[in-house]
Amino acid sequence: MYTLYSKRIKDAAGDPEVYVYDVFPQAFRNQTFYALSDVLDYFEKHGGAGAWEALHDSFSRELGVKALGRHYLPEKDKIEAFVEGASDKDFLDFLDFSFDMVAKLRKIDIYVSNQDKNKVITGAFIEMNFRFKQHNLGYEFSNDTLLRKDNEILHQQAVKPALKLLATAGFEGAEQEFLDAFEHRRKGENKDAILDALKAFESTMKAICDGIGYAYNPTRSTAKDLIGILESNSFYPTYMNNHMTSLRTSLESGLPTMRNKNAGHGQGAAVVNVSDEFTEYALNLAATNIVLLTKIYAAKKAGGA
Repeated sequence: MYTLYSKRIKDAAGDPEVYVYDVFPQAFRNQTFYALSDVLDYFEKHGGAGAWEALHDSFSRELGVKALGRHYLPEKDKIEAFVEGASDKDFLDFLDFSFDMVAKLRKIDIYVSNQDKNKVITGAFIEMNFRFKQHNLGYEFSNDTLLRKDNEILHQQAVKPALKLLATAGFEGAEQEFLDAFEHRRKGENKDAILDALKAFESTMKAICDGIGYAYNPTRSTAKDLIGILESNSFYPTYMNNHMTSLRTSLESGLPTMRNKNAGHGQGAAVVNVSDEFTEYALNLAATNIVLLTKIYAAKKAGGA
């Protein structure tokens, strides 16, 4: 018996481990339009007039075009034509832009309860995540933000837990920096992605210091300094000392080095291209350590430390 290649690349849950990032099939485009229509038609029906027009005009402006379809068509039809015929690059931009608008509609008042409104919006995001998996596309909406999944195991075990843990009071700055890192990665802005990954890691440690009351310099403390502060205050159990020392060594030779040498900051910093593989390593390393530190912090706060 021979196991076909298409079967070998599937993981234990049956999901493909090899993702497609740059090709969006017509069926997926149609399903995207359906999910978008569920939300915008609902808003227009319940007092949110002009939702399609607002999306059409704002995205047209970003693209630098006068219209997304023939001028005599209604805005919804223009958008439908654009979704069907746009290049994969333009479609990805539209997908990101349109669902960013959908997320912002949570704050718009219409003639329904907030619970009913949010149910429709959340349903659209749930459907899109289902469609990504259905078409083997390497993307996912997390916290209403489009993220690229470069590695399923790391995404499930590090990136998503990090976002969930950062979505709590006190970690807002780190959460935004972490999301910014993945947005830069999606756009291919690897140096900025690495820099924001480090910022998120540093901001996480600063939030922990603020929450527990450890003294640090808000403007001058680096990742190395902050790790040293956590260690000197016995933030983690003594049996983790060797692990944390190794972690600090990895970070000193990893993320900070990448920032100094590759992110173009500071006098004499080398401005070079950073490979996708190197960038993904940086983001996943930051995510893994954010999860570790925030879990220790939550346990300490729960225990009254």
